[in-house]
Amino acid sequence: MHRCLVRAWLGGLGALVPSVAFAAPPALPEGEPAAAEPAAEPAPAPADAAAEPAAEPPAVDATPVSADASGGVEASGSVDLGADAAGEVAEASEADGGGRKRRGRKGDDSVRANDPGMVEGRREGLMPTNGGSIGLFYTALPDVGGKYTFRFRLHTDFFRKSNFMYAGDTHARVRGAVTIGFTPFKFGELFFSVKSSANRNERPQADRQDAKAVFALGDVDFGLKAAHRFKNGIGLGGVLGLGLLSGSERLRTSNVNFWFDGLFAVDLRYLTKKQAPVRFATNVGWMLDNSLAVANYAAITDDTSREVSRFSLGGNHSRVTMRYAVDFPVRVGKRRQFGIDPILEWAWDVSTRREPAFLQPNVKASPLPRSSQWLTIGLRANVVSGLHIDAAADIGLVSPNFEYGPPTPPWQIILGLGWTFDPVPVVREVEVAAPPTEPQTKPAPLEGRIVGQVVDPNGAPIPDAKILFPGAASNAILTDSNGAFTSFRFPAGQIAVQVEVGGQVVHEATAEVKDGEDTSVQLQLQTAPAPATGIVQGSVTDPGGAPVAFVLRVSGMGIDEPFNSTDDGRIALELSEGDYRATITAPGFKEKIITFTVKGKSEITVREQLERDAPVSTPNVSGNKSGIKLKKKIRYEGNGVHSDSHALLDELAAFLNGHPEFELVEIGVHTDDRGAAQQRSDERADAVKTYLVGKGVAAGRLSAKGFGASKPVAVNMTEQGRAKNNRTVLTVKKYGG
Repeated sequence: MHRCLVRAWLGGLGALVPSVAFAAPPALPEGEPAAAEPAAEPAPAPADAAAEPAAEPPAVDATPVSADASGGVEASGSVDLGADAAGEVAEASEADGGGRKRRGRKGDDSVRANDPGMVEGRREGLMPTNGGSIGLFYTALPDVGGKYTFRFRLHTDFFRKSNFMYAGDTHARVRGAVTIGFTPFKFGELFFSVKSSANRNERPQADRQDAKAVFALGDVDFGLKAAHRFKNGIGLGGVLGLGLLSGSERLRTSNVNFWFDGLFAVDLRYLTKKQAPVRFATNVGWMLDNSLAVANYAAITDDTSREVSRFSLGGNHSRVTMRYAVDFPVRVGKRRQFGIDPILEWAWDVSTRREPAFLQPNVKASPLPRSSQWLTIGLRANVVSGLHIDAAADIGLVSPNFEYGPPTPPWQIILGLGWTFDPVPVVREVEVAAPPTEPQTKPAPLEGRIVGQVVDPNGAPIPDAKILFPGAASNAILTDSNGAFTSFRFPAGQIAVQVEVGGQVVHEATAEVKDGEDTSVQLQLQTAPAPATGIVQGSVTDPGGAPVAFVLRVSGMGIDEPFNSTDDGRIALELSEGDYRATITAPGFKEKIITFTVKGKSEITVREQLERDAPVSTPNVSGNKSGIKLKKKIRYEGNGVHSDSHALLDELAAFLNGHPEFELVEIGVHTDDRGAAQQRSDERADAVKTYLVGKGVAAGRLSAKGFGASKPVAVNMTEQGRAKNNRTVLTVKKYGG
């Protein structure tokens, strides 16, 4: 149950519900989970470039398009190319025979032709639920609306009933809410809602412990929804929400609610050829409701006063929430700019928390003790340029036992007013002067075009497909990145259309061309075309012609991976048609980069010769499987390597990089017995390893170990003895030569 901060809505309630302070401890807020509605996915509309009448109309600028929750969108002006799902805009101009320059939105490959979620170049607008993200009245839909769209909604609900909770009482309630929603990215929506309520209960009870009228103010809900609707009309999503609760005497948060919902919907507009305007949706979730902690109900000893107080303050229990809905989003008008959406919803809450304090004896038990159920019948309409109105009636079906929750109102009226705004500008069509033409003795014959899209069996567009018109035109045209194409002009009549992919005709159809009109078609392949492939055979030798085993790393056409040759230096690969870049590497040889092009159903041969990689000269370093010897001594400055030894370590790194057979080398550092000998040797060994790793030696080939003064080779009593004990020994622990 929610309460709205817009107390002005409740100002007119003075006669019905005067503002009376609650006599008990701080009041308990209501905490009803928010819901959301998805917007249908966008689709590009093909350009209309039919022949214009002789008289040129004045220039026209299209006004911004508005959208309705049922799928209706309103716009005025001329509309050309479609918009993508994210609302990105790109301008492209061209002049047609009427001298018009057209600017349209950049297409998106996630949008297909004739998408029912697109109206005149814009994605349909949507409205929030009574307390959360976009949806119906209580049921959230797995959609987040068009990118960067903003939504605002006011709603109120009210009821009045005699003998509602107890014989002889009369209860009236008015609630209101302000909800704001925003879609900052393609699959996510943020929402925010502020709520208030006013309750009045009159009954002939002299010793009542509750106030006749109670205001519950300032509850705030906010949350995040992530959702996606697939091209087949099936949508999935989830909502996370947080509610900040206030009492009746202060606008300060005292407790917090938390809820989550899983969302699922099926939109038959995308599953049926005639785009049947039917949508099924369901939500299943759970709410952690702390609203009973706002007030001290234990201080109210009278059962009747305690129950009326709980209902008036919106107290409820933690519960499982389930919503099931069907609606019928219909568009009307010449441009389908108006939307009407009849809605039917069934709500079912099941309490997961029992409060014995609210148990009342001698009352009729509920048929479903933990359940609250109600049915909602309503209508939402987009009436003008982003403005939405809605109305609905709740019909109570089941109330729980008192220990599991407050009673369900037998009826309730809901009224709402909302506005949705899409900041992305609509497509424009601007009239410009046509170039002068030679006078004609007779009018030019009217002809028509075919405008369409080629998609695979899953509805994804196929770019670069070849479109042929046998018997009508000898030239072919290619589809663009969205799989769309516009044909040549043909005389009226039946035109044969073929789709060729990979050199094979994969689809055939016919289109009825009419004079002066564009005929829209969608060519959907029965099976996905297999990409054309070719064979690449290669061999690599050394300068003397001997075969060399190598690794070929191939990149291009969506792959980037290495392939190993055989021991005799040969390789054979099957690759998709296209351009590639490859790197040949072999131990002891210089790296070589090559490029090649693979054509479908063909074979190419690559033969390369590698140049030997000359070993780096290391006069001060030598070694075998027993150990590595340095002609100079590694010097240290403190516990770090002295700069005078950098050149020696550079040579050691070059030696190790050129001799991979030294698979593991131990850097052993010994010191004399002065000071912290062990620490000094450990840090010096680590310093040598760090330096070598920095010069390209793999860290896994090195180990550092400090021996301290544990293994002296001379007495530490003389300077000469100490000098001999301060030494670095390189020991080969693993040799692969």
